Amino acid sequence: MKRMVLAAIIFCLVFGAAAAAQEPQYGGTFRYGLTTNPRGMFNPVLYTEAYDAYVIDLVFDGLISIDKNLQPQPKVAKSWEISEDGKSITFYLHEGIKFHDGVELTAKDVEYTYKTILHPEYTGVRYGSFAILSGAEDYKNGLTDDIPGIQVIDDYTIKFTTDEPFAPLLVQFGYGILPSHLLKDIPVGELETADFNRNPIGSGPFKFVEFLTDQHVILEANEDYFFGRPYLDNVVFQRVALDALPIYLRQGRVDYAEISPENYAEVSAIPGIDTYIYEALSYSYIAFNMRQERFADPVVRQAITYGFDRETYVEVLREGFGIIANAPIPPASWAFTTEGINEYPYDPDLAAKMLADAGWKPGKDGVLEKDGMRLEFDFLVPEGSRVTEQMALLFQQNMEDIGIKVNLVFMEFSAAVDRVDAREFDTFTMSWSLSVDPDPYGIWHSSVPWNDPGFYNDRSDELIEMGRRETDIEKRKEIYAEWQRLINYELPTMFLNYGVTIAAVNERVQGIETEPGPTGPLVDMEQLTEIWLKD
Repeated sequence: MKRMVLAAIIFCLVFGAAAAAQEPQYGGTFRYGLTTNPRGMFNPVLYTEAYDAYVIDLVFDGLISIDKNLQPQPKVAKSWEISEDGKSITFYLHEGIKFHDGVELTAKDVEYTYKTILHPEYTGVRYGSFAILSGAEDYKNGLTDDIPGIQVIDDYTIKFTTDEPFAPLLVQFGYGILPSHLLKDIPVGELETADFNRNPIGSGPFKFVEFLTDQHVILEANEDYFFGRPYLDNVVFQRVALDALPIYLRQGRVDYAEISPENYAEVSAIPGIDTYIYEALSYSYIAFNMRQERFADPVVRQAITYGFDRETYVEVLREGFGIIANAPIPPASWAFTTEGINEYPYDPDLAAKMLADAGWKPGKDGVLEKDGMRLEFDFLVPEGSRVTEQMALLFQQNMEDIGIKVNLVFMEFSAAVDRVDAREFDTFTMSWSLSVDPDPYGIWHSSVPWNDPGFYNDRSDELIEMGRRETDIEKRKEIYAEWQRLINYELPTMFLNYGVTIAAVNERVQGIETEPGPTGPLVDMEQLTEIWLKD
């Protein structure tokens, strides 16, 4: 779907006169339909999957939150102060915020949360987001017992300091605050197996009740929530088979779900269901394992991209709900650019010629070979989306047309993530949901765990680091534009589409964002403290 068409879509929700006059009311259960099961890692500093984050965002509160305009707003921190040189930020916490077990949240809990991320035994993937703090590297390497860049001033004041200006610093502090009194005696290296992760206790608007794999996650309202009890009594994340989702919506068994393009026509025609379409801060991709010799040459990666009919994927399989992507920063971001970006239009003849010129010749069975190596590889495809599965079949056929053999390997989502994390893949497809700041360090820098393709490029690292240090937004745009052009040439992953999300909402749900931006109708779960259910 072209951007000009997306911009013309009118988002509407029809209210009856009686409903408009009705005051918000307490009570009821809001059911969120999920077609992919959460893993059950409900720890703000250890999770890696978006489905776990849905739960985390309601059980925990961070120092800040992000509003519908992608701007940071106070949360646990009632205010903050950034130094004139841009090298420190001081947060002033609300007094009286309590964890779900009744213990007050203080600056010591904030310190524990962020020191855990920087700890030598930390097993998560977020160290790079805070490595810029003064003394973080020495602490990570076990050379010191403290971090000068994290200073608890009193119970309700904490200061973070960097050695140099760091543009995305403020928006990094949205991670849920952990209760140090429950976790401080557990070795950091053992946190990943702690019972806490499946029975989390935070300070957020909802308390954790139950997680049953392949069934549901149940949360209940936090009666003592510092910012006011939510209207809802319960939130249930309901596991629903993909094919059954329209039925669940029609029968009122779920109140909210993100639906696939193939279900849009059916779901949008259901009485009492409203649909919302919005561009998200996300993109889908096919990653190449660049540790393998067959993918080492950018010409091969470029040829594969020319050889895949991404227009058919977006316009036919996704029914226009998507924007063909060619770089890792989506149009919803202020850093997005098209200047100097190769669009890689579908051209199998050009793809075949590029491969031939690079020395790849057909073998006896027609599969391309070079220096005794076949251009054959496995393609790891997470289950749970028919559109993704159809994309994989189209990719397989398109590659066969240019002499490449693709073996499809379908796998449950969490199992596929485990394979990727272990680097046991040739290629795979997934999506990234991105943060508000376009800083790509956590995914693309050569030093980070989430650099799944194994992309090691000195200029890329240099640009990423420059972008973090530069505080002038116009100069940052220039840096990220150059970085996008570099990635667009190197193609460590083939970019499929920028996210266009379809949300289906039962009309009994009141108080949602009816003209959603990139954060969607629920404003990345923040709106669940405000919504209520109409009789």
